[in-house]
Amino acid sequence: MAIFGSSNESYLGVDLSRDSIKIVELKNDNNKPRLVTYGYTEVKTDDLGGHFIENKNATSATLKEVCQRSKTTTTTALAALPIANVFTSVISLHDLTKKDLTNDEKIKSLLTVEAKKILPLPIEQMLFDYSMVNNSDIDKKAETDRIESTKFLITATANDIVKAYADIFQQAGLKLTNLDIEPFALVKSLIGNDKSLIMLLDIGENMTSLSVIDDGIPIMNRTILVGSKAVSKQIADSLKISFAEAEQYKIDLEVALSQQNLPDLPQPVKTALIPIISEIKYLIKMYSEQVSNQKSIDKVILTGGGAVLALLPEYLSKTLDLRVYLGDPWARIIYPQELTGMLKQIGPRFSVAVGLAMREII
Repeated sequence: MAIFGSSNESYLGVDLSRDSIKIVELKNDNNKPRLVTYGYTEVKTDDLGGHFIENKNATSATLKEVCQRSKTTTTTALAALPIANVFTSVISLHDLTKKDLTNDEKIKSLLTVEAKKILPLPIEQMLFDYSMVNNSDIDKKAETDRIESTKFLITATANDIVKAYADIFQQAGLKLTNLDIEPFALVKSLIGNDKSLIMLLDIGENMTSLSVIDDGIPIMNRTILVGSKAVSKQIADSLKISFAEAEQYKIDLEVALSQQNLPDLPQPVKTALIPIISEIKYLIKMYSEQVSNQKSIDKVILTGGGAVLALLPEYLSKTLDLRVYLGDPWARIIYPQELTGMLKQIGPRFSVAVGLAMREII
């Protein structure tokens, strides 16, 4: 249901995945994002008969339905590609001047030469983009000063995937104006202008995505096929209960821990989290070895539907010896106070959609 009236300056963030479709519409209110409406629907892979990108007709019909049900007031939409569909890498260019770095055509040409060596497909079959990493020192240099090494994050995805997204949105009656990658949307909604070294942990139903964010840029990204469903399965197997009962067990866990005065997560949950914790440690090690050993992770921010598990931030903080927080995508959004409880409850699931809708406002 639309919470505010329509506006010509409203933007629809759309988070498509194999598990669900989530939408958030934000209005530009004097350069501050104001919530217009939001919506969610589960889209199980079995319902689509396969992958949601390959089943464009079913996905577009479901997207159109959730927009109608949520009473969206704009057709201007932004979406993001999952990490699994995007190739990312950090490439260094050497001995350039500050003036060279302002020449987009030259930089893209140099990066294209390097990217061709590592891309999984011919560059003609991929949409290719780049962002400079850590440019604070460069700002202090003169135009003709030579810079020993400049790092760039390159992102590339197959043209047929981009076309599939465009087709889905067109069939749903939406105008897709931007196709980002999920970590950039999460930076917008959860990190903002924080320049510290941060790890984002997005725990979905079937997979978990990890990103190392350096100066606001996701320079290292990985995905593992372990999510909240794996936690439920481990609970079901350990306690010899049904999967549905295990799902309810997770929901009731916070109350149970409080009533029993237990300080930690049950062992079945800890066991299910082992692959995710191992991947976090591996990515931290990779950053130190491949990017920089001069900086260390300042904090971990959790998001995604699987991040709302009771005591998860506390357990990860103790296990990793890092500060761990549950991200709040609504922190910079204007919304009616009576929605606070509901938005807090669903917040982690909507972080990507919120970040996308914020892109054109702040």
